[in-house]
Amino acid sequence: MPLPQIFAKITKNDCEVVTMNLFWLIELCSSAIILLFLIYKLQTSKSFRHLDGILKKRLTRPINGTFWSIIEFLNAPKLIAFWDTLLAIFLFFNGSIKKGIWVLCTLAFTDLVGIFLKHTVKRKRPSENKRPSYSFPSGHVLSITSLSLIIWQIYGGMIGISLFFILFTLWCLVVFSRIMLKAHYPSDIVGATILSIFCFLLAQPFFS
Repeated sequence: MPLPQIFAKITKNDCEVVTMNLFWLIELCSSAIILLFLIYKLQTSKSFRHLDGILKKRLTRPINGTFWSIIEFLNAPKLIAFWDTLLAIFLFFNGSIKKGIWVLCTLAFTDLVGIFLKHTVKRKRPSENKRPSYSFPSGHVLSITSLSLIIWQIYGGMIGISLFFILFTLWCLVVFSRIMLKAHYPSDIVGATILSIFCFLLAQPFFS
């Protein structure tokens, strides 16, 4: 078939699909590269870890510990899994079975990758925090970022910018709680956010 006829058959929708797939691939590769670079620096660079510790100290302020502890509790990974399950059940009852399964699988996959990284990197928590679990990536930030992306994927088009601000505010509260309670370094939070975005992008093509 002559080239002019081939190009004539390429519709506007085809171009949009190609563009969307290209942006998706760029975002996926970019998040993977940033995450790998961050892990590499944490494993090999003492100066990077030192700067991370300095930044943590500068961000930490005298706080109302009760407020941030409540934020921590309400957004614990296990409780986020509970909210995620409720969302899936709601979708099931509304006939969106595939979306419900996608919701459950996306968060479960993200959490499993996060657990794997915790036990691979084996980064100790800040000295002020005596919890026996590892620090990188932050499980709270990983879970809330994943759930926020899931909710935005499903309802963002319907509710719009107001939903974005609600989810972003909640995400910020969780992030601040991790710093204020001295549970994580800033890089733990950045790593959790990037990892959650990466896992979400991997799951996105299965959304229907």
